[in-house]
Amino acid sequence: MSNALSRWWRSLDVYANRKVRALLFLGFSSGLPFALVLTTLSARLRQAGIDRSTIGYFSLVGLAYSLKFFWSPVVDRVRWPLLSALGQRRSWMLVAQVGIVAGLALLALADPANDAIRVAWLAVFTAFCSATQDIAVDAYRIEAADERDQGAMAAAYQIGYQVALIVAGAGALTAAAGYGWQTSYFVMAACGLAGVVTTLLIAEPDATRGRASKAAVDPAQVRGVIARMRASVLLVAVAATALVGALLGAALPADSRLALEVSFGAILLVEIVLLALLKIAALRPALERLVASTVLPLEDFFQRYGTRTALMILLLIVTYRLNYTTMGVAANTFYLDMGFSLEQIALVSKIYGIGMTMLGAVFAGVLIRRVGVAKTMLLGVVALSAANLLYAHMASIRPGVAWLAVVVSADNVANGIAGTAFIAFMSSLTSAKFTATQYALFGTLWSLPAKSIASQWGNIVDAWGYPAFFVYTAAIALPSVLLVLWLIRHQRRTDAASAQAG
Repeated sequence: MSNALSRWWRSLDVYANRKVRALLFLGFSSGLPFALVLTTLSARLRQAGIDRSTIGYFSLVGLAYSLKFFWSPVVDRVRWPLLSALGQRRSWMLVAQVGIVAGLALLALADPANDAIRVAWLAVFTAFCSATQDIAVDAYRIEAADERDQGAMAAAYQIGYQVALIVAGAGALTAAAGYGWQTSYFVMAACGLAGVVTTLLIAEPDATRGRASKAAVDPAQVRGVIARMRASVLLVAVAATALVGALLGAALPADSRLALEVSFGAILLVEIVLLALLKIAALRPALERLVASTVLPLEDFFQRYGTRTALMILLLIVTYRLNYTTMGVAANTFYLDMGFSLEQIALVSKIYGIGMTMLGAVFAGVLIRRVGVAKTMLLGVVALSAANLLYAHMASIRPGVAWLAVVVSADNVANGIAGTAFIAFMSSLTSAKFTATQYALFGTLWSLPAKSIASQWGNIVDAWGYPAFFVYTAAIALPSVLLVLWLIRHQRRTDAASAQAG
């Protein structure tokens, strides 16, 4: 017993790694602008007298985070000439972080009451820089550590991110209450310098993990892909994309279609450009660059895992966060409907709850090191479903603050475990040549469907009530549970085959 406890305790040694500690600050840098261009900005706009409908349109700024896959190939392959000494990852992080600081400082100077359009454009610029930083930080995190340490890297990132949400949420609101919004946003811009300093102090990931070969995509491979491309196949792809987009859009209310329409529009644009370049011989160099940036990352993924396994993995990515995202968007409204005050929600759900998420993230980092990513994912998604059932019970009684604390504890610890394991899982799937592009693709795959489904929570509650809604959020985790069980079995078979071959 003592030996087992000792081994678990030694698993915490990974958090002493300086690369893991650096992810605390990079996670903070990534989380800081998120609230400042969304929830905190919404509060500022409301105090400036902006109507609710206009504030609702400002939430579209968040599309930058869901659609970052479409410019991730640029971050993966394009180098900044004057910043080459920093390396591919650090140079992009630095440019994005400087953009975030500048954007927040300009937002501090802007007056939404007199020029809401300028505020909107500054929010879009800041969100774009923030999403770009996320692409570069994710790639750095994956390349800077071995697969065995990815759980701890993800946990450190999660902790830093959650701290940033407190600072950019409660901290920014408190500063605004005492000193005004301009001072608040200037303070937040100064906090953004933490990312700049961290980027300048850390080292570029080791070249042995593929950094030096990022630009060295085999030209013969590119030409081979182009040789297999057929105009008729691309035309079928264009038609299929348009049809699927139209069918999915028809299933959603008009106010929930924008993210879907933008995503499928971008895919259609890439397909049409590929079709046009394929037919124009003079544009062959442009076709080769586009294929290397957008087609090869997908082909690489399917080649490494095989079509069947790759499709199962992508289906797992799409479904894994459905239950948490669907429940999460309803949480604050549910708390208010249960009679809790804003002060109670802020204390228990935001401050205490974020602390529980951090605890879950740290525990997940240890679990991943001890039992692996897949089993930790299974624990996380099952625990989240159990927490949703606790919410269902809570909705059927007259809960006090103690009940709120219990349910928030279960939900946030489970989310810390599931979120950290999920990040480590997606990180393990990327190739050294296409780290940023592939990870951004996985992020888009899980976030867009989850957010589209989550947008219907109000209709479900209105029709069936909160208890049935939370049972529904627990039930929609079943596909991901089955897929994680498949993953565990698949990994056992793969390990057994490798052992026999060795």
